[in-house]
Amino acid sequence: MKYLMTIVMLVAMTWEAEAQEYWSRIRDIDDANISKNVKPKDYDERRDEFERLCRLAYEAFDDGDYYMTAIYGDSALANKYFTPKLFYYMGVSLEKLECYKDAGIAFQKAIKAGYMHATGAYAQFKQHMEQLKALDKLNKKEAKRKGEKFVPLSTGKIVPEPMEVKRAPSLRLINNSLKLEGLTADGTLLAGTRCKLLFRLCNDGNAPTGKCDIILSEKSGNDVLNFGTISQTIIPKRHTASVEIPFEADKTLEDGEIELILLIDEPNGFGLPPLHIKVKTQKSL
Repeated sequence: MKYLMTIVMLVAMTWEAEAQEYWSRIRDIDDANISKNVKPKDYDERRDEFERLCRLAYEAFDDGDYYMTAIYGDSALANKYFTPKLFYYMGVSLEKLECYKDAGIAFQKAIKAGYMHATGAYAQFKQHMEQLKALDKLNKKEAKRKGEKFVPLSTGKIVPEPMEVKRAPSLRLINNSLKLEGLTADGTLLAGTRCKLLFRLCNDGNAPTGKCDIILSEKSGNDVLNFGTISQTIIPKRHTASVEIPFEADKTLEDGEIELILLIDEPNGFGLPPLHIKVKTQKSL
């Protein structure tokens, strides 16, 4: 993990150095530095590079890494292309990074290009700026009274600064995917029948899980069900895994009800609370 973090920091430092050279493309996508040395034959290459950098920017945004969203997005604009969605994502990211000048321009460009989802975000941004300016007035008076240097908050930063991003999985059981196969039409488990518990697990986080233990058991512990084994599962970030747990009801099963307990344990502490499933039972006819 430390090795991975070192690589991430080196990549961030590399992009930061490059960003200093042409930040910010948001201000003018027709900047002379962009078009320098660009030839018509480079069209396909530039388009492919633009799309690649956009994908990286969107992935970084999903991970909550607003710094890399801004850097990848800025680099994408160096290819003389743009998309309204990219402007919007950069607007949100730049505001969080306190680069207010560029954030406002990005929101305006997104709206001008027809990305109306940015309208609400831009309204909130302007409200945020009004609040900062009001706070600046109070802070300026206080700084003058104390004889201290006044640093306005509303001015923001010229260039985005690297940020620390928490990397962690986030497991979610997709509720409508949970079902029991092998029951009767009215949802009853018959003695001596083979069944399956099926469901899907989604990792919404920005890091893969460890090896998850998935265990299905019966609350009473009377050994009236025989459960199949499930191998440990690793779920990559923003991926979904389909899980199938077979089990068989013993022929001695009586009429009544049993309670199944589904436990999903992640070794780093990102597992899910136990899920209880009640099932009607019936002895053999």
